[in-house]
Parts: sequence; C-alpha cells; structure tokens
Amino acid sequence: MRHLVTAAICVAAMTLPALSASGEELSWSCRNNDLEISCNHGKCEVAEAHTAMDVHLSRDEISVCAYSGCWAGKPSAIVQTGAFLTFAGTSLPFSTNPEDLADVSVTIATKSHVATILVAGGYATPAVCEPK
Repeated sequence: MRHLVTAAICVAAMTLPALSASGEELSWSCRNNDLEISCNHGKCEVAEAHTAMDVHLSRDEISVCAYSGCWAGKPSAIVQTGAFLTFAGTSLPFSTNPEDLADVSVTIATKSHVATILVAGGYATPAVCEPK
C-alpha cells in the first residue's frame, strides 16, 4: 500500500509542475470565436450561431464557460509533452447547475497557441489561446 501512495505522489508531482518546460507560468486564456462544434449521439456538428466559450487555465483552476455558466474546478492533471500542454479536470460542476458534472480537457499547441477544448459528451471544438 505504501508503494502505491508513493507512486501516486510522484505522478502528481510530475503532472502538476509550477512552470512549463519553457519556464513560463502555466496560465492561459482561450476562446473559440470562429466556430463551435457540438458532439452528441455519435456525430459532431458545427453550430450555425454560437456564443464563444471562455476558457481560463492555470495550476489552480480550469474553467470552461459556455452560454449560461462554467464548468470549473482545480485541474486533476496538467501534462506537458513536447509542444502540447494539456489541462484536464474531472467531474467539474457547472456553475448554474452543480449537478451537471463534466470531464473537461484542453490541449494547447504552445507554439501556435491553437487548442482543442473537449467537454465529454458535449463539445469538441478548436480555440485560440494566449498565455497570461
């Protein structure tokens, strides 16, 4: 049992660094100003009209806002692999309906500042990000 706890602590330390590999703070803001893609029932569709998602990411927060509220909480993992920086959150409550829990992942290509926002069972949409 002690080995499992030690392994879990080592994994957490590796996935939640204070700084990215380039030495920058892990804080980003992203928006999908150009389009929204919703994925449900085995297919994805581009919305004809949409309100841009507003995404804020840091060591202490992952917040994905859409329409009337935000899925928000502390990231369960932050992983940097090469040019990709991924923030993931599990069972994040929606601010206007806390029973609406979602698993969320945002992967940023840090050189191009292009991201993919995934809200499990809801959205798979590109976005443009800026470090903060």
